[in-house]
Amino acid sequence: MNNETPWPNIKKLEALGTDKTDTKVSVPMKEIYSFADMAYLDSQAAKPIFETQANIIIARKSTGIIDVGCRHGPVVQILYDKGYTDFEYMGFDTSPEPIEIGKNLHSNKPNIEYRCCSWNDRQKIKVNFDVDMVIWSGVLLYNPDKHFEFFDSITREFYKSTNAIIQEPMSDQRIWDERLYLKTITDDLDQYKRSYAQFNEKVLDLDLFAGKRLIADIVL
Repeated sequence: MNNETPWPNIKKLEALGTDKTDTKVSVPMKEIYSFADMAYLDSQAAKPIFETQANIIIARKSTGIIDVGCRHGPVVQILYDKGYTDFEYMGFDTSPEPIEIGKNLHSNKPNIEYRCCSWNDRQKIKVNFDVDMVIWSGVLLYNPDKHFEFFDSITREFYKSTNAIIQEPMSDQRIWDERLYLKTITDDLDQYKRSYAQFNEKVLDLDLFAGKRLIADIVL
């Protein structure tokens, strides 16, 4: 591993407000980022994450999909490549560039929508279709103290979804810079397992991310 390995791709910890000492820093949520900042997610090495998500969607026969922190929504193209096209999709993200790229990629698909907005603005994330799948890809860790409450309030209460996918880094990462502290929630998932009908776990070990990623298939 080297400092170019993503998740996150940090070249200078000074940018996060620390100097070159033994000080550990955590990774903040960057609401505005360029598409290139996460270009590694478009590599073949990252595809198993989105393909696993697509396989869960197909297995659950989901027809109303919300993608939280979607970037340009790579799962959409994988679903289409697999011949699964009969669904409504709304992905939202706080950064405008990836959202515009998603819109351009799927401008000929009336069932696909992208929005640039925050999960804190419930009016802007409303949809006019029934939701039966909410995807959370590596975003719940930005609310580490109340991730379950936040997940439940949006997935079950707001969207009334019957299914969800959570993708998060596992806690035993192969960190390449000891000054980097990686937030994780995967050691704190008991409440999900107690509260919902099913909690099926799949773990992918991806060198691209310097460690394992949990993909949870949840039936509410």
